[in-house]
Amino acid sequence: MRFKFILVVSLLALTIAISNPTIVQPIEAADVSDVKVLILICDGFGWNYFDAKECLESWGVNVTTVAYAIDYEIDSCLNREPRPITADLLMSEMTPDMVQEFNCLLLTSGGQWAGLSNSPLVLNFISDSFDLGLIVASICTGTRVVAEANGIVNGCKVIDFTLSSPQMVVAGATTVLGAEAVADGSIITGGRGGGPTGGGYLEAPTSEVCAEIVRESLGLSRVGLCAISPASGPYGTNFSLCATIDNLNDTLGEILSTEIEQVTALIYGFGNRTLVNTVQLTDRNHDGNYTGYLIANDDGEFVIDIEVEDSNSTFEIVKEIETFSVGPDPTKQMDAVLVFAVTGGGILILVLVAALVKKK
Repeated sequence: MRFKFILVVSLLALTIAISNPTIVQPIEAADVSDVKVLILICDGFGWNYFDAKECLESWGVNVTTVAYAIDYEIDSCLNREPRPITADLLMSEMTPDMVQEFNCLLLTSGGQWAGLSNSPLVLNFISDSFDLGLIVASICTGTRVVAEANGIVNGCKVIDFTLSSPQMVVAGATTVLGAEAVADGSIITGGRGGGPTGGGYLEAPTSEVCAEIVRESLGLSRVGLCAISPASGPYGTNFSLCATIDNLNDTLGEILSTEIEQVTALIYGFGNRTLVNTVQLTDRNHDGNYTGYLIANDDGEFVIDIEVEDSNSTFEIVKEIETFSVGPDPTKQMDAVLVFAVTGGGILILVLVAALVKKK
C-alpha cells in the first residue's frame, strides 16, 4: 500500500512538472551599443582623443569624457592649433558606482601625460577603476600614465613604446616589440603617436585599440577551445596541442576585418610562470583548428597561454587556458615499488630464517 502511494505521488508530481514547465528567460547577447567607454583627459590632451571618440561612436559605442580639472573647459595639446572641449564630467565627481557603469577607461595620447602621471589622484582613479572591473586601455603617451598606475600592469604583456617601456618593465610588465596593439585581458595598449613631426595622432593605432576595447567589452575572443593530449605523461612524452581560432570577421565584421597571422602557445611553469617552451601552431587544413607538438623536457605542472597575432599587428593574449603535467611513468613507479617489496620481503624472510636457526 505504501509503495502504491509513493508511486501515485511521484507520477502526479511528474505530470505537474511536464504540464507546467519552468519558464526560462532568454539571455540577451551584448551589443556594441551596450558598450560604455570613459575617456580620461586633462589640459594638454592630444587630437588622438577626437579620433578615438569618433571611431568608437561610429560603431555605436557610448563615450563619456571625464576631466582631471577644476572646471569643464579643457584645452588641447600645444602641438597643434587650439581645439578645446567641454568635458561631460569631472574626475572629482566620480563615485565608484558611477565608474562601474562603464566597461572601459581609455587614456589617449598627447602632452597631458605629464599632468596625469604626476597626480596620485589620477593614478588611484585608474587603478581603482581596474579593481572595479573596467578594462584599462591606452594609446601612445597614455601608456606612460598606465605604467605608473600602482602596478596594474604587473604580469601583463604591453606594447613596446619608447616613452613608457622602462616604466612598464619596472611595474612588472613584459613589452611586445613590433605590435600595433596588445590586448592582455583587461589591459589594452597601443603605441606610437609620433609627436608633431612624426605623424602624431594620424599614425596612432587608434582603431586597433578601439576594436580591442569593443571585443573585450563584449566578452569575445579570437581563441576558442584549447586542448592538450595527453593531459599528463612521463619525461619525453610528445604532447599534441590544438586551439580553435576565429578572426571574428563574422561577429565584428564592421569593426574587425582581419586575418590570423600567427598563433603561438607559450608553456609556463605552474605558479611561478617561468617560460619553459614556445610552440608555433599552424592551421594545416584552413579550418580554424591550429595544431602543434611539444616534447616534454621538464617534470612538473605547466600552464598554456595562447597568443594570436592578426593582420593589423594586434596581439590578443589568453592566459592559462589549459594545464598539463609531466612526471615519472606510473607503471615504472609501480615496478619500482614491486621490486622494493619483493626485495624487502626476501630480506625479511632471510632474517627470520637466520633467527630460527640461531635459536635452535
